[in-house]
Amino acid sequence: MLAIMKAAQPDAVIHLASLFVAEHKSEHVTPLIESNVLLGAQLVEAMVLSGIGRLVNTGTSWQHYEDRHYSPVCLYAATKQAFDAIVKYYVEAFRLHVVTLELFDTYGPDDDRGKLISQLARAASTGQLLSMSPGEQLLDLVYVCDVVDAFMIAVRRLIDGQASRPETFAVCTGKSTSLREVVTLYEEIAGVRLAIEWGVRQYRRREVMTPWRRGARLPGWTPKVDLATGIRRMIGQGV
Repeated sequence: MLAIMKAAQPDAVIHLASLFVAEHKSEHVTPLIESNVLLGAQLVEAMVLSGIGRLVNTGTSWQHYEDRHYSPVCLYAATKQAFDAIVKYYVEAFRLHVVTLELFDTYGPDDDRGKLISQLARAASTGQLLSMSPGEQLLDLVYVCDVVDAFMIAVRRLIDGQASRPETFAVCTGKSTSLREVVTLYEEIAGVRLAIEWGVRQYRRREVMTPWRRGARLPGWTPKVDLATGIRRMIGQGV
């Protein structure tokens, strides 16, 4: 990592690498910590030793269960918070400049993570039966192009010297839609009837029923793609 940083000498680093597990099993503990804590610590250590002082970090709205200042939804969210604590040391000891973007649910074309919109697209094309929870949880879905815009604005904020102290912003639309409403909207736009079994799956432990709403908005950033437009883009009906 140190050799890479010294060779590359970037103006800023965007740290997106992460292992996501919504509900962990015992075998996930080590890889979660290696990916979300150890790798990040190695990254910022290499940065400061190479004279690189600007970092855009990626957090998650799941660090704020039930709209609390900090309450992790799952172990994944706890590892994100643990890395935040490590970053704080480098900020105070080495004057590292950091902007953290805490992401909500994201979606877009060619998404292979098995997230909701991609699952709906796959079910629409294959007729696959989807087993869902009761579907009452509210979602805040952010289109990938808007997410990219947020990262670019955060980088510019660092380069322009606007982030003199660590900053954290929520990357969200501010609009909540229930899981059932998302499915209905997708069916209307795509002109399909999806095979959904509602209530077959139980809600997760600490299911997020209402998105976090206390996060600060990134100055200069506004989401441009609403959910209907994003779905149309996903299925090739929009630009």
